Amino acid sequence: PPLHLKTLTICRETLDGYWPSADDNEEKGREGEESEVFRKNQEEISAALFGPPGAPGGLYDPPPVGSEERAVDNYMLLDFEGGSTVLLPHRLDQNEDDGEAGWVTSLDWTPGPIRYQVDRKVMGGSKLKGLRTLELSEVQSAEADKYRPKDGGSDMRQ
Repeated sequence: PPLHLKTLTICRETLDGYWPSADDNEEKGREGEESEVFRKNQEEISAALFGPPGAPGGLYDPPPVGSEERAVDNYMLLDFEGGSTVLLPHRLDQNEDDGEAGWVTSLDWTPGPIRYQVDRKVMGGSKLKGLRTLELSEVQSAEADKYRPKDGGSDMRQ
C-alpha cells in the first residue's frame, strides 16, 4: 500500500542556544519587556531564516523524479521563508513492481553568499529504507544562474 505524508514540521535553529527570532528570546518572568538577547548578526539570521520565500528561480538543479505523471501524483514543491525550496514526496508507493528508481527529497537554500542544494535519494520498493545517494551542491549565490545545470534533472556522475 502507498504511504502518505501526514504532517510536516519545519524546525529552525541557531548554534548559540537562542531561538532564531529575537522576539522569542524573552527571559521568563519578565512580562511586557523586550528580549535582552542581542546578536551583532541578528539581521543576517533573520534574513536567512525569515526572508522572502523560495529559492531564487526554484530548485537550482531539479533531481530526476520520473515521468510528469509520477511527479504530479507523488511530489510537492514548497517555498519557505528565508529563501528555501523543498521538493518531497507526499506519497510513496511501496510496490516492488513499479519499475521506478526510488524517491528523492531536495532542499535548496540560499542563506548568504553560498547557495546549497542537498538531494537525499532512497531506493524504491522493498528497499525503501535504503539510502541510494546523498548529493550536495554548493555555488556562489551571485553566480548561481550562470552555472545552473541544464541537463534536465539527471543524476550526478559518480
